[in-house]
Amino acid sequence: MSNSGVRRHITKMMVAGLCASGFFVASVYGQNGRSTMTPVPARPLPTLAKPFAKFSESVHALRDSVVDLAKQQIGIKYRRGASSPEHGFDCSGLAKYVMAHFNVSLPRTSREQAKVGTPLRKDVAALKPGDLLTFGKGRRISHVGIYIGNGKFVHAPSPGSPVREGSLLSDRISRWWKGARRVIAFSDTSTAPAAN
Repeated sequence: MSNSGVRRHITKMMVAGLCASGFFVASVYGQNGRSTMTPVPARPLPTLAKPFAKFSESVHALRDSVVDLAKQQIGIKYRRGASSPEHGFDCSGLAKYVMAHFNVSLPRTSREQAKVGTPLRKDVAALKPGDLLTFGKGRRISHVGIYIGNGKFVHAPSPGSPVREGSLLSDRISRWWKGARRVIAFSDTSTAPAAN
């Protein structure tokens, strides 16, 4: 290889190295008319937002809102047939009141509420905040609660007991727990359907 060929080869290698290191190479003509290569720092590329980041944030905000509204009812007295903070709640009245704030219209009784939405398998890992939990003995559904995460739910248990938190991790409650229904569509997750 001639001397000029060696110089061209070395120049190409230097240009490639500079480009890989975050520089681009500008060609500058000197006074003698010869071209010289001058490294110029490349401008950093703009940081691109993660795809669906805003959507994911809005889904989390929706779940948080469901949980917050359900928790705000803690301490309100139990009253059969009632469905407002002013008059009190029974279990299905509480679920109906909270979900109405998120444009979900539920039937009035726990038995009817246990038929709406998407059925989920009886597995705490499959639940998302805002899912309805159904309870009862045998095949009969007689109670409903709102899942708030970490194995906990908010419900209006019975006359004389105000709205409060319960835990699915309690042996007594877990025996009574029948399943869950997803009534708010959280599009960032796949639904784990109940086995038929």
